[in-house]
Amino acid sequence: MTLRLRAFGAPALSLGGQPAPAELTWRKHFALLVYLARSPAGARRRDHLVGLLWPDKDEARARHSLNEACRAIRRTLGDAALETRGDMVTLQLDALEADWSDGERALEAGDAAQIIAVWQGDFLEGFGIPDATPFEDWLASERLAWLRRFRDALTGAAQRLSAEGRHREALTLAERVLRAEPTAEGALQVAMAAEALAGAAPAALARFEGYVARLREEQGAASSVELARLADRIRSGQRGRAEAPAPSDAALPPLTGRADALAALAPHLPRRERSRPAAVLIAGGPGCGKSRLLREVAERARLEGARVVGTTCVAADGDVPWSALAALLARGLTGAPGLAAAPPHALQLLASVEPSLAQRYAGVAPREAAGAAALGRALGEALAAVADEEPLVVAIDDAHFADDQTLAALPAALRAAEHSSLLLLLAARLEEQPPHPLSALRSRIGHDLPGAEVRAEPLDYPALEQLAAAMLPSYGAEHCARLARRLSTETGGVPLFAVEIMRALAGARPDAAALWPLPGQTTAQPLPFPIPGAAVAALTLRVQALSEPARATLLAAAITGARVDEALTAELAPLPAGHEAALAELERTGFLRDEGGVYHFTAELVRAFLEAEMLAGSERRRMHRTAAAALARRGATARDLAYAEHRYAAAEWAAASEAAAAIERDATARGDPRTAERAARLQRRAEERARAQEGR
Repeated sequence: MTLRLRAFGAPALSLGGQPAPAELTWRKHFALLVYLARSPAGARRRDHLVGLLWPDKDEARARHSLNEACRAIRRTLGDAALETRGDMVTLQLDALEADWSDGERALEAGDAAQIIAVWQGDFLEGFGIPDATPFEDWLASERLAWLRRFRDALTGAAQRLSAEGRHREALTLAERVLRAEPTAEGALQVAMAAEALAGAAPAALARFEGYVARLREEQGAASSVELARLADRIRSGQRGRAEAPAPSDAALPPLTGRADALAALAPHLPRRERSRPAAVLIAGGPGCGKSRLLREVAERARLEGARVVGTTCVAADGDVPWSALAALLARGLTGAPGLAAAPPHALQLLASVEPSLAQRYAGVAPREAAGAAALGRALGEALAAVADEEPLVVAIDDAHFADDQTLAALPAALRAAEHSSLLLLLAARLEEQPPHPLSALRSRIGHDLPGAEVRAEPLDYPALEQLAAAMLPSYGAEHCARLARRLSTETGGVPLFAVEIMRALAGARPDAAALWPLPGQTTAQPLPFPIPGAAVAALTLRVQALSEPARATLLAAAITGARVDEALTAELAPLPAGHEAALAELERTGFLRDEGGVYHFTAELVRAFLEAEMLAGSERRRMHRTAAAALARRGATARDLAYAEHRYAAAEWAAASEAAAAIERDATARGDPRTAERAARLQRRAEERARAQEGR
């Protein structure tokens, strides 16, 4: 039988799954067993063991006690398990299975989950032999060594998770370390930064204040300068949130699926030891998390000691010359330390854009407005003056709405600040468009302008599953997997839609959203609530921004289904110039995607919203009747379930029931049970509606 030892936490010794014999758990017998198992090759000299465990006994009595302990081990494990030869005592290492072996393997693999599983408490927690000081000293050293190894491994894993944007998971690991060692500053730094980056700055500051109070009370000491500076940056970030574009902390979703993007951006964060500017562009479609990623990068830079100033551009200001530059100056740059050291001519030129500069700095009188090159150089000189004080991030969100003049000036600004620790951080929706200053700037990033472009893509299935686990902690792994599969179809992986649905699920009554979607109904069960308001608002704005032909085509396509029927779309919304340009616009703006020459909606949620909310009821029914008639002309009434669905959506219940019944018979004859079942369900719904209509 195998002797098994749980060494971390309260020690427990078992034999064949049952408690070990009592004599083996006697303190010094147990201590001898553990000490030999932790010794090189399981071997120690007799005189060493005697001095370790029986230091106060005379040699004869001490050796007798050692012999008795050895006999106790042999009685349990067999003579071969413990060998005494000459002056050596050797324990066969396979005689004992201990969880420190699991710990070693977990540390070697960097497996944080397994480390947590093993690390249930201190090494031999609560165990001791007061009359054996040498053993107590060894035990204290062993405990400290394991604590440091586990602490450093989990702290490193937490740092890596936070670098990938997985702040909640990083916080879990850091808190495990802090439970074991409340004064572990490395873990405390990770925890505070993770909370701040996850939008919980007050919690990070409360954690710091609690640590400072504990340190003062227990050790009469203060926190390290580095930790105090981190707290100051978090505190100043709360006060100066308006300086950088960001969603409200309360609305901040977890950041998942962005590890590669963050890794690509990390080398470009401004640091004191690197004096060169860089430009970073975060590009992506609507709702794909550009702003969330920009906020993450800006906050990381600020927590590392950079000053962050920025603005969010809006479409209404895009035609106002220098509006984005004026916003940057007004929202933090004007009052930044170091700006007063900028050359007077630069401040004078900038004051022509933002007059408050003249009021703040004596002797600065606005000069006549200059061109993009001159104002760009002036901006660069001003940014260089600020960056001389501290690394600087200039963040511009929704840069596709920025005015042409500001965008054209940015390359000149970066050249003028060529020896500065500066990051220009842009987030923009990039679509095929006529030549535009943003396109020109984009083409230079990574070439004559140091930096990088990263894409904020829709989330893939693993990222959606990770997001579900973070936002819905009460859901089990199986349900998170099912939810991720549904959201992959429902939202197309667009983070905005996925996050809003998960928020609605988290806030819904348990009976309203329990286990949505139910097992066996992953793709069929409808949402248990209306489309969340934030998603509705975003979709409405996106539809309104389309050209009239594209909008008409989009609504007609929504009637035809998730897989767009182009011919049917053309019948529902005929355009004199055809639909090619409109479909290209819809693909460019992220509503549709081309799969092998066939257009599909990128997200079922979008298609359902368009059909249900953007069309009046009478218009929607008319379009479904037109679609059904078109399919009938194709001869699709007996096989195409879409025909019966269009009849149903047109409120033609009897016709829908008859068509569904015919399709069910045909599908059954063809050996297509899935279509047959769908047709049967549709027939039942149509019959119920028809009976209800007759009853009225």
